[in-house]
Amino acid sequence: MVAQAEEARAAALTGLGRVLANEMPQLKPRRLSLAPELPRGLAVTRLCAELLARHPAPELRLTATGCFAPHWRQGLPAPPLTAPAQLVIRKPGQLSSLYWQNTPLHRRPGPGEVRLRVIASGLNFRDLMWAQAMLPEDLLLDGFAGPTLGMECAGIVEEVGAGVALQPGSAVFGFAPAALASHVLTRAEALAPLPTGLAPEAAATIPVAFITATYALETLARLRPGEKLLIHGGAGGLGLAAIQIAKAAGALVAASAGSAEKRAFLTMLGVDLVLDSRDAGFADALRAAWPEGVDVVLNTLAGDAMEQSLALLAPFGRFIELGKRDFAEGRRAALRPLRRNVSYFAVDADALPRAKPALAQALLADIAARLADGVLLPLPYRVFPPEEVEAAFRSLQASSHIGKLVIHPPPLTEQRVNSWEADAQGLYIIFGGTDGFGLECAKFLAASGARRLALISRRGGATPGMDAKLRLLAALGAKATAHGCDVTDKPALQALLAKLRADGAPIRGIVQAAAVFADGAATQQDAARFTAVLAPKLIATEIIEDLTVNDPLHLFLLFSSATTAIGNPGQANYVAANAALEAIARRRHARGKPALAIGWGPIADVGVLTRNKQATEHLARHAGARAMAAQQALGLLPIMLASGAPVIHLADIAWAQLRSTLPLLAEPAYATLHQDAAAHDDPDQDLLAKLRALPAETARETVLALAQEEIAKILRLPLSAIQAEIPLPDLGLDSLGGVELRLALERRLGITVPLGVVSAELTLALLVKRMMPALLGQGGALASAEALLAAHETDNVS
Repeated sequence: MVAQAEEARAAALTGLGRVLANEMPQLKPRRLSLAPELPRGLAVTRLCAELLARHPAPELRLTATGCFAPHWRQGLPAPPLTAPAQLVIRKPGQLSSLYWQNTPLHRRPGPGEVRLRVIASGLNFRDLMWAQAMLPEDLLLDGFAGPTLGMECAGIVEEVGAGVALQPGSAVFGFAPAALASHVLTRAEALAPLPTGLAPEAAATIPVAFITATYALETLARLRPGEKLLIHGGAGGLGLAAIQIAKAAGALVAASAGSAEKRAFLTMLGVDLVLDSRDAGFADALRAAWPEGVDVVLNTLAGDAMEQSLALLAPFGRFIELGKRDFAEGRRAALRPLRRNVSYFAVDADALPRAKPALAQALLADIAARLADGVLLPLPYRVFPPEEVEAAFRSLQASSHIGKLVIHPPPLTEQRVNSWEADAQGLYIIFGGTDGFGLECAKFLAASGARRLALISRRGGATPGMDAKLRLLAALGAKATAHGCDVTDKPALQALLAKLRADGAPIRGIVQAAAVFADGAATQQDAARFTAVLAPKLIATEIIEDLTVNDPLHLFLLFSSATTAIGNPGQANYVAANAALEAIARRRHARGKPALAIGWGPIADVGVLTRNKQATEHLARHAGARAMAAQQALGLLPIMLASGAPVIHLADIAWAQLRSTLPLLAEPAYATLHQDAAAHDDPDQDLLAKLRALPAETARETVLALAQEEIAKILRLPLSAIQAEIPLPDLGLDSLGGVELRLALERRLGITVPLGVVSAELTLALLVKRMMPALLGQGGALASAEALLAAHETDNVS
């Protein structure tokens, strides 16, 4: 228990440090906590390294396995799904709005149809472009998957229609509409049995890549031994599949890739000529090695790079276009290279199962046979869990992977998450339960099925109106008793718990809602005021935990405060006490014990705010915090309990308003909060007017900070890494990221943003400089026209 106590007290000091960061911003206090299990020598080494760091993090936890910084995110943790789920995008163009949506189970399969339970789904570039609103819907209507997310998967047959040879329980892989889902309904001819020994995750990488490669190279190009083939995007799933097909045919292979790591990987695979796809001179490099050009091009590049590739074809060459961007943009290209008996093919594997189902079935069966025989090998892949689906899309957007990306759909559960049910045979003890928010929680438990309640406070039955409160709980179906006890008096609490157990009902739940307030600036605090606030939170909870260690608990609910996360000024002792409470919840959770600490925001109709209307008005005016009704807040308790998280904060806060008053919120830990709020909130209709009312330099700095937030969200980097003078490509922003950045800035500012090509010279400072005339209302029609032209430039970067 000594180490446990130290851990909770260290967390209390961290909470104190957050308040000091707001009350004394010039002090810039750092919060470094050491895990109790960290060996002393390693602790000294880690601590010294952090103290001497050139770019120190304001808050860190040092453990035996590494250094961890806090990271706050907006939104309740997703509860387990109780119905089939499908990936959808709430706001096309904003990857942060991807989410799993409960959907009704598909109708029963008709003739030739199969319903699958999906185990793994492959992610394709087409999905990314559709999510980013870069593909017109009409380009997808002819495809098998149509305008949905996902087109390939592996899973288990659940039900089949008439005329289908596959049996329920069979493992299969293939094509399916809306394949980024937990269940799909597809055609039998779009599936093949899973080869023995092939994992579903590996099988989910096969259909699109290998059918495209075999159809393109074997059916259309009729690739022959000794012929030369150029593959763009050689380290992607399709490129790696094409390399296998080409090498099996005896062809010579040139392949391009956009990073040194990927080019090294291609060299290791035995590719004959490796090129840099981001170097405009890749065509010259190929001509230098192969002066006569190539016989086949498998193209995924767009714009000028596509035309350069077309010009590399030798007489009777075959050009196979796999990309969609030039088609979507209606690009025109010079036909001169086609004069040498060159054949041009446009291939979209998604259309095959619909337009040529027999051909698709034959190709998929042939691929499955070759995989089973070891002639073809599955592709390298990386698997993302369902909660990291946005990260998967951003990884594809940044082309930071080799091979394929695979996504697991969310699992289904039979757990009921919308109506938490208490154990009717058990006893639930609510500390601080005779009044205020604690009493409201007792009402909630009674309404949720609890039939035995014990309400404990210092005054117990002497609390004003206690008889009426007990009658109300009885009307809700619960037998409730009130008890007076100082919870920090361990012997007294031990005796009370023994008396409660003697009544025969096992203790099944604990709610710790006790609290004392002694607010004041940190400079006004003293040991007595800290002790008064810490005792009913930290000391009492440690005693409760110790005395109920052998009880069959399924609920251990701790009432914290949303002020803990933001370091609310004037509440150093209260924030410290709640930070300790949250540390206890995390510790219990790590040990597999029930625990949830909820950082409640202001509650309007019970508790402190009902006695202090001035405090309510202050919260709304200065912190942008809107009070919630008690039962409204408690109504979300079932979802929070079902999430499995140890700590959740629930508050209705205007983050932009709060950030302007609390220096702590400028730290990296809160960056995602601001980004998520911006992504989910409606545009600020007054933002442009506010910017135009500011001095020009202040407006520029404000827009620069806003753009930094958007880039950090897109690239998943800390704000500190987004420097204004670094070229955007060097930060990792490519053309697709540029599109997302432009859309985000236009949505938030309401102007046309002059961002077309993400060139090697474009910096954030330069982009903001170009935006300033439109932001400040200068330049009239000419500036607007130039901005429109710049925004719609053809993007030549792949």
